[in-house]
Amino acid sequence: MGPSGAGKSTLLNIMAGYVSSGVSGMVQVNGKSRSHNSESFRKLSCYIQQHDALRPWLTVTEAMTCATHLKLGFGIAMAEKRKLIEKILFMLGLEQKGNTPTMGLSGGQKKRLAIALEMINNPPILFLDEPTTGLDSSSCAQCISLLKRLAQDGRTIVCTIHTPSALLFEMFDQLYTVVQGHCFYQGPTSEMLPFLGDLGYHCPSYHNPADFMMEIAVGEYGADVGKVIKAALKKYYEISSRCIELDSTFDDNVKMMESYTIDGGKAEEMCKLHKQSEALDNSSYEEDDIFSKTKPASLVMQFLLLFYRNLLMTRRNYFLLFCRIIAHAAVATIFGYLYSGVGPNANQVLANYVYLYGSMLMMVYTGKMAVVLSFQIEMESLTREHFNRWYKLGPYFLSVLVLEIPVQICCSLIYVVISYHLTGNYVNFERFFIFALFCVAGSICAQSWGFFVGATLSVKLAVFIGPILAVLFSVFGFCTRYVDITPIFKWMWHISYYRASFHGILNSVYGMNRDDLHCPETQIYCHFKNPVLFQKDMDIEHVDMQSNFVLIMLIIITMYISTVFVLWYKLNKR
Repeated sequence: MGPSGAGKSTLLNIMAGYVSSGVSGMVQVNGKSRSHNSESFRKLSCYIQQHDALRPWLTVTEAMTCATHLKLGFGIAMAEKRKLIEKILFMLGLEQKGNTPTMGLSGGQKKRLAIALEMINNPPILFLDEPTTGLDSSSCAQCISLLKRLAQDGRTIVCTIHTPSALLFEMFDQLYTVVQGHCFYQGPTSEMLPFLGDLGYHCPSYHNPADFMMEIAVGEYGADVGKVIKAALKKYYEISSRCIELDSTFDDNVKMMESYTIDGGKAEEMCKLHKQSEALDNSSYEEDDIFSKTKPASLVMQFLLLFYRNLLMTRRNYFLLFCRIIAHAAVATIFGYLYSGVGPNANQVLANYVYLYGSMLMMVYTGKMAVVLSFQIEMESLTREHFNRWYKLGPYFLSVLVLEIPVQICCSLIYVVISYHLTGNYVNFERFFIFALFCVAGSICAQSWGFFVGATLSVKLAVFIGPILAVLFSVFGFCTRYVDITPIFKWMWHISYYRASFHGILNSVYGMNRDDLHCPETQIYCHFKNPVLFQKDMDIEHVDMQSNFVLIMLIIITMYISTVFVLWYKLNKR
């Protein structure tokens, strides 16, 4: 407990291993430093943060089933997994909500589901950051009662809480109060008021003890906060020295008993029990339940499970996908009628050039902006699931790509097929294939940049920097010849995926030894009747399309690797 800003969540983050940088001191588990075995500790603990960060489009049963497969792998039969899920849901009072979408749950039910998801692998230690935030009094009581039952079953439950009612306060076994980054009280909740009473601070009758503690912590009733902190520190050292003395006395008694035989060897039996207890305390917190024999899902199974989960959520939340498809079809139709029949006409080459440039812009912006917020929206859920060891980053990222790339390819092809034919650019399948190939490649490359920008920057910066980068790269592909670029910026021309894609589609239309264009009889002169003249004016006469395509692919791979690195850094930054 503690006032706002006292350091409750910071202390909990350190204890859970969520934060380790900028921290001094030592965290011990069973008398041993956790720093040398933090991975083993994370296997036996889970951290449920203040915001539940659940998947809204999954039902309770689907969420539990997916988490069960990921955490327990496939070494356990499906029937046993179903029994386990039913048992956990019954224990948490969610047995009637199995087919309810997560978004349809109340605040208290969402909190219980968040706990249920982490109970699958039966962790002996649970950390919860303010589990009662946003809940009404009834839901708060249900949540704390649930945690109390879990603690009585032998688990260690550590949570922060702001201002519990008197009834909830009595449910806690141990209290650690933080004020200004210092320990204000440490011990059983039943001894808190006597401790303050010894310092001259007496709780009024019918007053909530938790509220009284908080009032003293902020200096009300003329309380000297520093005095209480010193008293808490003194009490801690007294208890610690007493425990050390008791341990020493017990060890001495055990040594004495080892050299004597009392009552038919009872001393030997007691020594044996003591050694077993000692071995348990000094163990590297090994698991001792049936789940210790299970292995989490393999990387391939993690990918398949996460892909299926993403596919399921996309099928339910199809509105965005529907909008993307309709937008591409609508813009393609508009462009097709605006530039209808310009493709084969020599007197409308510049109009067709504008259509091609607009098409490339369409591919770049829809590819980038559709995904630029993907990781920002999912970051809380990803952080929770990854920290609690549901899956590795690689399978997760691959599952996102395998779903997003085909969607973007389909949307791009819808635009290309409609607009390309309406503008009359179709000559033969080879040219159409190359045109579509560079449009799709440019769109996927822009998408890879969208993933990178979204993963790297905050939401506000991402939606601003994303379009700026698109405009910057497009400058070096539209009406800007290489010879006219200032030497200091020539490197941007070389790395511009927009330039590489745009030159590719231009060559697919006007390059590859195309015959002369049609010049209407009403026109006295058509300057670009010979497509080579247009290529020379645009400085694309000697473009190597294979090199351009390879460049685009290299940029795509580079941006994907960079995105994975950024996500890995964010997820592992402690």
